[in-house]
Amino acid sequence: MSFELPDLDTRDRAALQAELIRRIPQYTRLWTDYNDSDPGITFLQMLCWIGESLLYQANAIPNETQQNFLREVLGLAYTTNSTPYSEAADADCDFAFQRLRAVLGQVETGAALDRAQLQNAVLEYLDNPYLALSLSDVETLARETNQMIAYKNMQHASSSAPLLVKRADAKARDEAISVYVLSDAHWAYQYPPYPNSEATDARGGMSRVLILQKPSGSAAQEADKAERTLLENVRAYLAPRVLLGNRVNVAPAQLTEINLSVAVRCPPQVQLDFVLDTLLATLFAYFKPDQIWAYDQPPAIDRLQWIIETVPGVAALERIELNYAPTVRLPSYARLGVNCLLADLPPGPPAMLYRGLPQLRCLELYARNAQ
Repeated sequence: MSFELPDLDTRDRAALQAELIRRIPQYTRLWTDYNDSDPGITFLQMLCWIGESLLYQANAIPNETQQNFLREVLGLAYTTNSTPYSEAADADCDFAFQRLRAVLGQVETGAALDRAQLQNAVLEYLDNPYLALSLSDVETLARETNQMIAYKNMQHASSSAPLLVKRADAKARDEAISVYVLSDAHWAYQYPPYPNSEATDARGGMSRVLILQKPSGSAAQEADKAERTLLENVRAYLAPRVLLGNRVNVAPAQLTEINLSVAVRCPPQVQLDFVLDTLLATLFAYFKPDQIWAYDQPPAIDRLQWIIETVPGVAALERIELNYAPTVRLPSYARLGVNCLLADLPPGPPAMLYRGLPQLRCLELYARNAQ
């Protein structure tokens, strides 16, 4: 939104004169004659008359001044001008600069842009980060890669839709910034024929199972190639925006496969298929790695329990099992000075290590009516 300039033209000559006369005793007690015949008062009246005219002029900033401020921010008098900065902005796909230059083009063609519109254009440009200085700047710039991808795709008139940045999470790793990029690649899921059926088992319950189906063969190769292309585009977009001496690493988002098994009890006469479908849709939406999901934050069992118990038709939660595939972190072991073989670890189930964002691998639901 535009900022409101203060109303400076609120006092006339008489108000200025009265304020100055009231302040005279603060500086001297020898000045006691405040009549118009006093030479000092005559001099104050002249200053107040000049001040009134200056306040009027300062308050009435013409629209041409806003346009000139737009030109000053751009560093261009006209859109046809060219400077090293404007050439670099075109080469490095600085779309914020190009949008502001387009506003100047509208001014040159005679478009009636008021003060608020000009201010909004300038403030949007100034608020848009250009250099990858902070973690939030890196995340914003990584997401802006989508504009460069769309622009190049339009130039080459490609029929295939490239992958885009769905979310980007920047973390300080050692002496560098690592940005983890999650693409908008489609994750395919399937319902296996068993036990996804409308028939009830011996206990009168029904089941739903949803399993992640990863690509294989040539499809996996194409998916991997598309992911690498996306990461290369992000690196290319960030490269001119990283200061000399800083380092920004671009890597794919780490995904932790989630397995969840849930059993609920429903009141009598409640349709189990409706409860299972609602529960499946709710949990599936919960595990989507959207922007609300904090990076490196594992799912909480109490949060899942609350979500399940608030689903319509669920009377009680009988069982919930949450686990994710353990990951061996040999580089981390090396940094900690751990020198051991996996066979040396104590017997028992391995500890679950969560990294990055969740990827629902298997969702198993079971519901039955209370007797």
